[in-house]
Amino acid sequence: MQISGTKKLLDLIPFTVAVHEEENPFFSWHANVVLINRRKTIVLMNDKTRYIVALHGIKAKDSKRLDELIVEAIRKTLQAERIREDLIEQYIEEAGKVTFHKSKNRTLVARLNKSCESVGYFPDKLDPVELFGIEASKKASRMLAGGAKQPMIEPHEEMFKELQRLAGDKSIFTGGSAVLHISLVLGKHSIWRRVIVPLHISFHRFHQILQVLFDWHNSHLHEFQFLKVESNEEGFGDGFEMEQEDHILLSEFIPPYNCIKYIYDFGDCWEHKIVVEEVKVDQPVRSSLCLEGEGTAPPEDCGGEPGFDHFLSVMRDPSHEDYQDLSKWAEGQSHHEFDNRSVNWTLKKF
Repeated sequence: MQISGTKKLLDLIPFTVAVHEEENPFFSWHANVVLINRRKTIVLMNDKTRYIVALHGIKAKDSKRLDELIVEAIRKTLQAERIREDLIEQYIEEAGKVTFHKSKNRTLVARLNKSCESVGYFPDKLDPVELFGIEASKKASRMLAGGAKQPMIEPHEEMFKELQRLAGDKSIFTGGSAVLHISLVLGKHSIWRRVIVPLHISFHRFHQILQVLFDWHNSHLHEFQFLKVESNEEGFGDGFEMEQEDHILLSEFIPPYNCIKYIYDFGDCWEHKIVVEEVKVDQPVRSSLCLEGEGTAPPEDCGGEPGFDHFLSVMRDPSHEDYQDLSKWAEGQSHHEFDNRSVNWTLKKF
């Protein structure tokens, strides 16, 4: 695996700088060192796909084993993309031993600088404790790249295409999927979504997907509760603490659970009933997809279902004395009509 570094990177490492050789660009990366949140951050950009991998908070002791850390950063980031473990190891094996070289390609250096800027847009996604900036890497790799005489691309899509060539006919993704029917529990309104989701994602990611599906803005607390398939009880079991969501996968609960309650905003108390309609153990999907849906969700902080009823009543009557104020308020809340195409465009970014 050929790592072409800028002077800043090569000054940081104790490794011998090898003679540059022409390699398969899919197995070659460019790298630079930038300061983000006042910490040294190494940004790697794949030469073929412009896919980005970041290491945040590099210390002197880390630079001595940067070859190992680069491989592990690539491994962990691709794992977070739900790429098959055997395919990741195949990529690393075919890429070969890490060697460091001085970058001589001005075009790739210019692209690398843009990649560094992309990572810098997500400082909140870089954990001061965690060395591997996985979330920032994924976010940066989903930004459009290109321009001038080059077509615009999405680096993560390009990486998936190249991995697919490596995998042949097999899917590059791991885990199964599930078809879920998700409805807001309201007395007078029918608001629901049918969605297919990967099972090998965390509940924190699932929470983010639910926020997109119902146009919530992640401004309040939430909780998941569960009901077992074999249970005849009417109620739900206890939820788990939110700080654990990053470490609990959907596949741990689907199956054996066929019904999940998701409560968002403990003030307005928006309750969502999630029914598992189908589990596809051997059919992984790349990202979640909203298959169909009905109804626009309430705006944030409208006061629960009574407040939602009042909101709808006023918005149906332009002559109402509160119409202008509520219209401006709804605009400030970024309240939008349900649009399946827009929802799926956003879900692709996860």
